[in-house]
Amino acid sequence: MTYRDFPNATLESLPKNHEPKPLYYHVEPMAGTHLVLIPSLYPQIPHIDPIGQPGYHQVAQTLETSGLFSALIAVPDLPETGVYCSIGFEERKPSAILGTWGGSDLRLAFFIVLGLLPYYTGDSGTTVVYTLYRDGQHMQTYRYPITKKGAVWIVLLPFAWVNFFTNDLKDAVRGTTLQFLIDAQRDGNL
Repeated sequence: MTYRDFPNATLESLPKNHEPKPLYYHVEPMAGTHLVLIPSLYPQIPHIDPIGQPGYHQVAQTLETSGLFSALIAVPDLPETGVYCSIGFEERKPSAILGTWGGSDLRLAFFIVLGLLPYYTGDSGTTVVYTLYRDGQHMQTYRYPITKKGAVWIVLLPFAWVNFFTNDLKDAVRGTTLQFLIDAQRDGNL
């Protein structure tokens, strides 16, 4: 499992000549964590945030470590004054799991879920959407896609350790958040 095609921005690429101001923000959580209990389904479900919600928490952590804000204030709704950022995640569904195998036979689906039959998915993922408002008025929306790629087959189980060396959801969300900060600064929105 790996995440690809997201911005590769770093803290070093953030603008240095910025006057810190407060930012109100709200992060909409991703889908639940219950499907992670069946590991072979994880590559097929594009919109799931693994146990502990690392994608959800990474947004706030990246905003904090950026040093661009004098205060970060999490709020549930759009405030009347100030700069507000709403962050959400849009699902990008993969092609049908059984499309590769040519049918919708439930027995076939059962073997795929167990990992007895191989499958690969590389077209699913999430789009992280950052919507900026100033004094209650919409300013601009920034969208950054993240592609989720993975292969499942019981024969690959001894090589699962390779996942520790690939990009995870935290890396992808960190990259999109930093790129959002760079783009919003460049556009004069922050």
